[in-house]
Amino acid sequence: MDPAREILDLPPDARELVAECELTGKRTILTRSGRPVVALVSYDEYLALRETVEIANDPLFVAGVNEAEEEAHRSEFFPMDFERLRIAASVEQAWNKLDDDERAQIETAFALIEDDPIAGAPLFDPLRGLWSHRTGALRIVYRIVAEARFIVILGIAKVP
Repeated sequence: MDPAREILDLPPDARELVAECELTGKRTILTRSGRPVVALVSYDEYLALRETVEIANDPLFVAGVNEAEEEAHRSEFFPMDFERLRIAASVEQAWNKLDDDERAQIETAFALIEDDPIAGAPLFDPLRGLWSHRTGALRIVYRIVAEARFIVILGIAKVP
């Protein structure tokens, strides 16, 4: 990726488009001769799109998340001491593969997610409804179950 550019270096009309995108989430498509060339999206949306693509392109991880979803529907959870966090039973396998430092990172992230469920990034189709949170070189995928007031952890993976 090329180095970042400072917003203040852009012309005023471009800064206005960026501000609108950042503040409202409005997307802008820039065209050349009527053909779309560039999409302006917020950085948070860009990260969520990249995260969605990375996860969707990992069929083994997606299969594990789907298995964890089924376990969650059957209320099969891995016991850990969190008030509003439920961890799907199959996630225990990923947990057991982590070293002590990675487990500490994940537990810190779990506490953050439990405290602020939208700390992660919402994913897009085909993973709509799921969220992803990164901590170091680890990814946590989860679902917010608002009506039941808890969060289900569906996957933990090392980021390649």
